[in-house]
Amino acid sequence: MAIINLRDYYPFYTSDCFMEVSEEVAEMFKEFDRKEAAYRLRTYRHKAYYSLDRDDGLEHEAVFVALSPHELY
Repeated sequence: MAIINLRDYYPFYTSDCFMEVSEEVAEMFKEFDRKEAAYRLRTYRHKAYYSLDRDDGLEHEAVFVALSPHELY
């Protein structure tokens, strides 16, 4: 059995609260932390602070920022 601190995983705990959980649950929490850290690092490295998969035209606006004077007239 592993002992985890619930304060590390749940923000509404203001003081340390240690709990004994099974090894599978502890490993699941560690895996989630690793995946979350990898996602944040990828987001930071690629400067992808918003998703372009929303189908609202955001990717079109991001690629074509400004029209040339020829395109305006």
